[in-house]
Amino acid sequence: DPNQAPDMLKGVIAIRQLHIKALRETGFSAADEMLYPENYRFLSDLLGYVAIGARSVENQQHRLVSSGLSVPAGMKNPTGGDISVMMNAITAAQSSHTFLFTDWEVESKGNPLAHAILRGYVDKEGHNHPNYHYEDLEHLCQMYAERPEIVNPAVIVDCNHSNSGKRFEQQIRIAEEILHMCQLSNDINKLFKGLMIESYLEDGNQHPDGKVYGKSITDPCLGWDKTKNLIYRLAELR
Repeated sequence: DPNQAPDMLKGVIAIRQLHIKALRETGFSAADEMLYPENYRFLSDLLGYVAIGARSVENQQHRLVSSGLSVPAGMKNPTGGDISVMMNAITAAQSSHTFLFTDWEVESKGNPLAHAILRGYVDKEGHNHPNYHYEDLEHLCQMYAERPEIVNPAVIVDCNHSNSGKRFEQQIRIAEEILHMCQLSNDINKLFKGLMIESYLEDGNQHPDGKVYGKSITDPCLGWDKTKNLIYRLAELR
């Protein structure tokens, strides 16, 4: 709540309670973005997936910690769009390391489930460029082929961010397009593992000091009704 004073302990407890409730009621564990590697331990027993964001994927600590996780770790391409940075992060996360973490010496065995997330990028003029098109996915297939040391090649496509230009309703079209590509290419179909869709209760977003319950105070999101309809539509296409 942006209108209340920060309370870290209360926040951690509330987040854990939310995850536990979702796990009990649905049977599915949640995914999360690992903004701060040292905070992962507060949810490590509850999460089933971790994403490394576009601004963190070049950070060595995020790569090292990802190499020791027991759940899949998705590496987003950086905001500048250099796919080789993302591929280097996947290689690092799949490799074993010895490093210091929270004053402890850690030995990781490598995470064989580290993989790519395509989220589009922004050029130096501030323009958004998508990278989910057929040619982009074909190129990613080729980059994986050139790195045989990477096992379990996979990609998840982020339908929002720079892929949609943050036009949240475009996520519906993008998701359907990607499933169509899977029907056209066996290589893309084998590589493709899922979609990342920004969804909330209400369409769009509001200012951080807004009062609309269920509407994002960050990026614009697809509302629940549209999200539900999209899930049913994708199930039919898949």
